[in-house]
Amino acid sequence: MNKVDTHIPVEETIQNNKLEILGKLTASLIHEIRNPLSAIKLNLDYLQMLNAELPDDVNESVSVSFDALNRIQYLIENLLAFSRKKQDCSTFNSINEVTNYALDILENLAKSSGVELIRELDKSLNNVLIDNNVFLQVFINLITNAMEACNEKGRVIVRTFRDELNVITWEVEDNGEAIPDELKQKIFNDFFTTKQDGTGLGLSVCKMLLDKYNSSIQFESTQGKGSKFFIKINQVSLRETDEI
Repeated sequence: MNKVDTHIPVEETIQNNKLEILGKLTASLIHEIRNPLSAIKLNLDYLQMLNAELPDDVNESVSVSFDALNRIQYLIENLLAFSRKKQDCSTFNSINEVTNYALDILENLAKSSGVELIRELDKSLNNVLIDNNVFLQVFINLITNAMEACNEKGRVIVRTFRDELNVITWEVEDNGEAIPDELKQKIFNDFFTTKQDGTGLGLSVCKMLLDKYNSSIQFESTQGKGSKFFIKINQVSLRETDEI
């Protein structure tokens, strides 16, 4: 019989077991998802072949669907590589370009949800050493959370700027319901969620991904005003734009 390490808290043991089970379920689920994704891609390829015969709005929908499919495939590969050493794909890129791409992806969802997306991006920012796909995943997650927090006449503002310490900062602000004070210490915990159909992994994964780039995520949330989540980009990752 294996001995139980009494120095490890029971809560931590339970959490580790949950993560181990989740890893096994994820690997199994990924293999099940790949087949229907292949069928979707074949059908989209067929529609793309007929683009000359289809209306412009249909072709636009096909293009958006391809983008979404590519995002899903990236996430699947990212999950498969999660437990093994992955090649660093970082290059010097514009935070604003990645932000605009994330907002473009979410534009239609925002419109259908009655949420206004506002861009306030500092065009003078230097390029940053990042993996575009990783930061895109983080931005989409945080913007989606902000949209879901909004009620009627929702407004989400995404900003990039330098803070008072000259640190490049990415921020998303919503005018939705604030995070209750008693939950603020828990929101980055694995499996913690207040959503009925949530997994509780979104924010914890964002934090984990940003930690790999020595970048931090913080938030402010005030009743009656909404919430702000902001990312401080690691200064070591900066490089003057004219050096690229």
